[in-house]
Amino acid sequence: MAAAADLHQEILARIFLLLSCIADRVRVSAVNSHWRKAALLNPSPLPWLLRPSGARIASYRILGGFADPRPLLSDEGRGPRFCGSAPGGWFVVSCRQHQWRGHALLNLRTGERVALPDRVRIPLDSGVITCPMMIRAAVMSAAPPSAACFVAAVTSSQTNLAFWRPGMDCWLSAPVGMGPARRTAEDITYHDGWFCTVDSDDDLVCYKPEIAPAGAGDGASSLTIRHHAYEFDGLRGAPWEIVSRYLLPSASGADLLMVKRYIAPARGGTCRFQVFRLQEGLPPSWRVYKMTGQLLFVGRACSKAFDTGNAGSPGYIYFLDDVYHGGPHRVLQQNEYPCSDAGAWSYSVRHKIERCLPLAPPSDTSPCIWYHH
Repeated sequence: MAAAADLHQEILARIFLLLSCIADRVRVSAVNSHWRKAALLNPSPLPWLLRPSGARIASYRILGGFADPRPLLSDEGRGPRFCGSAPGGWFVVSCRQHQWRGHALLNLRTGERVALPDRVRIPLDSGVITCPMMIRAAVMSAAPPSAACFVAAVTSSQTNLAFWRPGMDCWLSAPVGMGPARRTAEDITYHDGWFCTVDSDDDLVCYKPEIAPAGAGDGASSLTIRHHAYEFDGLRGAPWEIVSRYLLPSASGADLLMVKRYIAPARGGTCRFQVFRLQEGLPPSWRVYKMTGQLLFVGRACSKAFDTGNAGSPGYIYFLDDVYHGGPHRVLQQNEYPCSDAGAWSYSVRHKIERCLPLAPPSDTSPCIWYHH
């Protein structure tokens, strides 16, 4: 056993790479200080909490310790508003007053930046119009420069949803005239090859952008958008509650989940959660989801679920301060972004909220976001 305790760093690193189960990683890192050091050098897949600002960008490890070593972050992260995140340190950002302006895909690990257009093309019966747009939230299907990279954005413009892939000089709007698609989406995620959005009535619209055949048009029109729309009877909260919705795949990837967050401002903020899964059929429905053995990290266009490795353990939801009076579109109208209504909620303890995330003054540039490294 003593020999195992002194295993070489390279061997320990390979062991940690094979441990996708969070519970196993915690047990192995507790063997001794040597193994814990190896665990810190080979971190778990759990995201970091990112607190952007114009002065500095801070990150915190959720399970481990707030004083643990932190990843090196590019200075490009100081100033932009973060609109969504993806594995590998990629983010969709919007910047108004930094060394550059506009929208971009930004890798905080390397500083690599891919510019995004600021205009969207909208096909109409009478022709095509091109309008300026601002991104509220966005997700990507794969990191650039992959041919599988598509970006879907919830926008503030003449259209609610827009799509882009590398090589396009303009976004392409979602198909119009689809009922739920005309409403304001609250959140967006990528699941099983589809971009999925949910609105304030729990209605769901799923989009699949595809590359059109060669010669079908210029850059912006070289996409076609397939879609499915689902309409449900949404369950509303009490009159004194704000209800916010998040979408994400389950830890296994088999289910699409909707998390409903209930906020009572007069009672101190977030007070409870409900988790549902999409059950397709005739008719489709949102069914209550028994969330055991999972950790859910929810945030606007940055949510992700993880398996704890213990199917009998209660589920936990870690949440950020990203809900504003008047709805998600108000993110574009904030002068500062609070960092107080954040923490964790246990599935097993009704209405139990833990304020376990570090407190900080409001950010001057962006809401907090999950950093998927």
